[in-house]
Amino acid sequence: LAALLLPTVKFIVSSVLSVVQGCTEGWMEFMGSCYIHFDERETWTSAEQHCQELNSHLVSISSQQEQEFVKSDAYTFLNYLDQDVQNQFRWTDGSPLVRTPSSEILSKLNNYFSTGEDCVVMIWHEDGQWNDVPCNYHLPFTCKSGSECQDVRQQQRSLPC
Repeated sequence: LAALLLPTVKFIVSSVLSVVQGCTEGWMEFMGSCYIHFDERETWTSAEQHCQELNSHLVSISSQQEQEFVKSDAYTFLNYLDQDVQNQFRWTDGSPLVRTPSSEILSKLNNYFSTGEDCVVMIWHEDGQWNDVPCNYHLPFTCKSGSECQDVRQQQRSLPC
């Protein structure tokens, strides 16, 4: 009897764990959001489009813990840009500016080439510092979405996770 029940129990446990974790296979969960990193290099627009095809956006950073989690061993585009108004950066996924970038971070968003640096990257070899670069650079990227639990809660407006 135990031999017959064991595969069923394993299936139930793995199903429960995937619901508890709340992220699609291949994605990593951190603080209620899901992340997936891509090493292939894309422009900011192509990277954001790729993320949107996965029902997500380029990563936005809302805490130092999230910054440390996302920091990788490559440059990575952030969902932060000033394409509309110079030096007025915003999260393009609509995220509130919960974590105001420090003055040190903002000083790096300096339009070194004086114009055309509208997209923001996290620089791995500078301990995750941010810098503005032209949006047509081809760089790795990370997508971020809400966990499935968050998505269900938002749709139902009342389900606890």
